[in-house]
Amino acid sequence: MNDFLPIAQSLSVALKSLQMYTALHPRSQESLATVHAGLNRWLAAQEKLQFLVTGTKAFVDGQVQDARNAHVSTLARLTSERGISGFSFERGLQPEEILVFLQGIAMKPKALEEQGGFELLLQTSGVRHIKVSKTRYQEVTEGEETGAGDKAPAFSPAAPPSPSPENLVKFIRSALLDSISKGTSLARGPGGPKDGGSPGGIYEDGGLSPLAGFSAADLSGLGPLGRELGLGEGMPTPSQLGTLRQVLMGLTPEVQLSLLAGLASLPVHPAGLALGVKALAGEILAVATSTVLAQGTSWAQMKGPLLDILRPIPDRDRLVRTLASHLRITGQDASQAEGILRHLAWEELSLEAKVLKVLEEGYLFELSPEERLALLRELLDLRRFNEFIRIQEILLETLRNERSDLRLKAIQTLSGMARWAQDPGLPSGSEGPLSEALRAHFAWEPEPPIHRWTTEGLESLLTALVERGELGAVIADLQELDGLCAFLEEKHPWRYVALAQLRASLQRTELLDLTIAWAFSLERERMIQEVQPYLEFIGDPMARQLVVRLGEEADRARRGRLVEAVRSMGPTSIPALQDALSAPAWFLVRNALTLLSDLGDAGCVPSVLPLLRHPEPRVRRTAVRALWKLGGPGAEPHLVARMKDTDAETLQEILFALGQLQAVNSLPQVAELAQDKRVLLKLRVQALDTLGLIASPKALPVLLECLRRKGFFSAGEPPAIRVAAAKALATLGTPEARSALQKAAEAEPKGEERDLLLRLLDHPGAP
Repeated sequence: MNDFLPIAQSLSVALKSLQMYTALHPRSQESLATVHAGLNRWLAAQEKLQFLVTGTKAFVDGQVQDARNAHVSTLARLTSERGISGFSFERGLQPEEILVFLQGIAMKPKALEEQGGFELLLQTSGVRHIKVSKTRYQEVTEGEETGAGDKAPAFSPAAPPSPSPENLVKFIRSALLDSISKGTSLARGPGGPKDGGSPGGIYEDGGLSPLAGFSAADLSGLGPLGRELGLGEGMPTPSQLGTLRQVLMGLTPEVQLSLLAGLASLPVHPAGLALGVKALAGEILAVATSTVLAQGTSWAQMKGPLLDILRPIPDRDRLVRTLASHLRITGQDASQAEGILRHLAWEELSLEAKVLKVLEEGYLFELSPEERLALLRELLDLRRFNEFIRIQEILLETLRNERSDLRLKAIQTLSGMARWAQDPGLPSGSEGPLSEALRAHFAWEPEPPIHRWTTEGLESLLTALVERGELGAVIADLQELDGLCAFLEEKHPWRYVALAQLRASLQRTELLDLTIAWAFSLERERMIQEVQPYLEFIGDPMARQLVVRLGEEADRARRGRLVEAVRSMGPTSIPALQDALSAPAWFLVRNALTLLSDLGDAGCVPSVLPLLRHPEPRVRRTAVRALWKLGGPGAEPHLVARMKDTDAETLQEILFALGQLQAVNSLPQVAELAQDKRVLLKLRVQALDTLGLIASPKALPVLLECLRRKGFFSAGEPPAIRVAAAKALATLGTPEARSALQKAAEAEPKGEERDLLLRLLDHPGAP
């Protein structure tokens, strides 16, 4: 079994870091990375990690956890306080999803509820690999203990009936559940409850909400149960209605709601069953809804199921009045129930009537954010741009309203509209004013909860600009925001945090890759004018992504573009290039070395030195070139140290480097190589060339020795060595060297070698 305690500890550390610093702070980033790594190790072995809380106990994948551990107990407490019973992490989890989760845990419960609850926070933030549970898991069903012990909460089947009235109700309820479950997947939840448990348990698909998989139940098979209750074709008697109430009120709230959604499927006979259930519908709806809300489900999650239930019911007003009354009695928010009725009335209006109410009757802010966006999207899809822009103008004007509640409604809607900037696209005359208004609002809005929506809207617009290749506009917009914020007398720290968030949003991998795609697609001149400034604007994250792509790109022309782009970023690229020196792909290491030698300085030498021993010869040779270019004379001892322990091609590169550096201290090693007849001829020639470039008089004896002709008592040197030595003497250019060269020419018999020596005397640089 995996040990959950390290993960609980890393979650606690990350949570504290986020409370003390911003999400972009290095400590926060490090702690998030630790959480992500720990969860990835867990999820490598299984599909999900499930954490549940019941009473004082916490369970992970069905195993009880040590409640004495401070990290586990804190996590359990924070989970319960935020109206959820647990959560699950699924394979594929991303660091940004963990960040949203921790930010939700860190929020005050009241603030979280005002934003629609934990589950809505995850949904609206695009979190797909973290699920939350709203079911309050119990260890008792029908008044009997299950003996859960140290195992995860489970549900036991009802006991066999006895002749008592109570057991008759239990029997009929059990039969009712069985009948419903045969006609709908809802009663069991998606996939059915584990171990044959009753509805409301932990579902196979990990759905933890009481409303997971909500749909209407098929009640057409309940005729025999109606007759079992003694119901006929007329209205049930008070006694029968009381028994039916006992049966229905004992169901779990999610089954009650699914039953209400399936009222239309009740059997025709006995008619008393349908009459009785419909008579109790308001009471059932009130009890089920208030119970689910008390368990922590938000109104945002309840709205969809309630609309599905009420939409087909003719006398829905009666049901909603009963619901609202019950909510008021239990101290819950009744206004939301009345809002459901308003929504249904709004739904039934034609589009023309909706536009009229909004534009002529000032009804826009009576709608919910979802209703406003649905109306605007319908107008957009139907290309009714005139009305769309008129409504947008109302929203933009409201951003300057003194009432914060109206500003919040307006900015929530505008933020939603901004997501359409790329797909399907905003009409002409819409996006410009929207962007301008959001930038102005970003700079002056004094309330952080409202400002958060402005930031989200601007992020959508900036993303659309990148996707369309309007990179200059992105730079201009952010520079304007910088200027506007700097102009304000009050320097709100959270406003600068939001500005940093906008910059960070442009560093998402998908947007960096889109930028690179623009660099590939444009002509070189346009790329330099339009893309290169944006690369420099994004900075280090862009340099790192360019280097990553450089290691993946197979097309030579594209690799050339990537190299050019990295080089254009200058010193900004150096950290990314240094990190690439440890890459497994040798060609990426070689490219990084080449770029570093152009962009770096002596500070890069320590990161280059290990590559003198790289297993790939091409990398070793490139490392030699980079080392002497970056390190200058300081590279000499490192190069000399490798002369006797490397391949021939790399040794040639080292000799060339020593010559370029005029490395006087390397004379003994180079001279030894030049005189060693066991060494390859080309290496000896290269060594002699290097001695000439070093131009030290101390090399004269070695050069004279290599210039000697074959004599009676000596073998002499091959022509290639003699020629190389002569050239080195000519390059040396000292009087002693010229005198020695003159004597050698005079002693040389007529022929090509004598002619060469004479030419070198007249023209030292002659070939």
